[in-house]
Amino acid sequence: MIDLSIARVKRNETNNIEVNDRKRILVLGGGFAGIEVLRRLENTLGNDFTVDINVVSKDNFFLFTPMLPEVVSGMIETRHIVTPVRAFCKRAKFYEAIIRSIDFQKKQVTISNETDTKNEPTNWHDHTLDYDYLVLALGGETNFFGMEDVKKYSYTMKSLGDAIALRNHVIDMLEQSSIEQDGELRKSLMTFVVVGGGFAGVETVGELNALVRDAVRGFYHDIDTQDIRVVLVNAGDKILPEVSDDLSSFATQKMKESGIEMIQKNPVSSATPYNVKLKDGTVIETHTLVWAGGVTPEKIVKELQCEHDRGGRIIVDEYLGVKGFDGVYAHGDCASITDSHTGKPYPPTAQNAVEQAKVVANNLISEIRTGTKVNFNYKSRGIMAQIGKRKGVGILFGMKTHGILAWMIWRTYYLSQLPTLEKKLRVVIDWFIDMFFKPDVTRLKIFTENQANHT
Repeated sequence: MIDLSIARVKRNETNNIEVNDRKRILVLGGGFAGIEVLRRLENTLGNDFTVDINVVSKDNFFLFTPMLPEVVSGMIETRHIVTPVRAFCKRAKFYEAIIRSIDFQKKQVTISNETDTKNEPTNWHDHTLDYDYLVLALGGETNFFGMEDVKKYSYTMKSLGDAIALRNHVIDMLEQSSIEQDGELRKSLMTFVVVGGGFAGVETVGELNALVRDAVRGFYHDIDTQDIRVVLVNAGDKILPEVSDDLSSFATQKMKESGIEMIQKNPVSSATPYNVKLKDGTVIETHTLVWAGGVTPEKIVKELQCEHDRGGRIIVDEYLGVKGFDGVYAHGDCASITDSHTGKPYPPTAQNAVEQAKVVANNLISEIRTGTKVNFNYKSRGIMAQIGKRKGVGILFGMKTHGILAWMIWRTYYLSQLPTLEKKLRVVIDWFIDMFFKPDVTRLKIFTENQANHT
């Protein structure tokens, strides 16, 4: 075990402040919630050498998850929606590592990094980080509701690797279908099932549908478009439950018009590599199951010795502090935060995570500088969803919008939220190119030459 805590007795020659007097802030998580806290702490405390800021994330980049479906369709280049975490660290110390344990009593977090040697087992090294103030922004993981077969045979949409893997698989299905002579097998290869009627599922099925149909029209002329079947399976009675009934109905209508088949109030019950079974006994023959059916906190969050809701999320007070532990805050997907306007928990969206992060950063700074804490009392400015190529639905400042206008607003909003000017320009260029050219159907096989020789 290596102790990475700051030495407690040494005098810092640069600023002449004893390290023992410094306040140590530790931020766990590199998603929207964690990065926004980091940015605000850096902006306010960047020149305050009485405070040290440390950040831990399992990835060394911040992923702009709302644009993951467009990576699947090939509309956006992979690197254009990721930004190195170190780009946000003006003075903060960053650790790329996984979190082994969190001890509220000792105010310590154990992290672990891996040393990967070619053809050798991975070695893990544990380290200890001490803190005075802790921010839990650990997000969540895909919730399969205990269905291990679905977990084993489905693709997910939580990470950059997920999007790349799904894109490669879809293109592989197109290639196999183009040479397959068995009609029934070809139809199953060209059947794509997406589960989940929330934002992630709706936006994923829209992009997936556009990719498959555009690719067949542009390149796979030996595939009959009648064989294409794109299905959205939803356990609820309507898609996009966060929007009004009429907007949900509009989204349903437009998705059907684009060729997407809708199955409502009929959840998935099991899966195999070759089919999906629904609750009513319906079996869909398919080689492609995409699961976007919900999010649950990570195991380490559920096991923390604090108050949780029924889903395992951390219950926080009005200041977003973890109840019973001074100086510990939680927000984003791992926290249960009640919306005072609706009486329901805030949905796990990037917009809410960013607004929560502003309050967490403010209250942290207030604790350090003996200021005034503020309550979290946010009312959403709007809800937007892309439902396919140049189509969207949403509510913005109480006004309902749909069609190409909603799609343009969706793009403008998310473009403004990209973290750097460089990424904004690259994404705009990607969108511009997509308007004039056929989709790219390159499938990248991730093998080294040595691996390929043994497959």
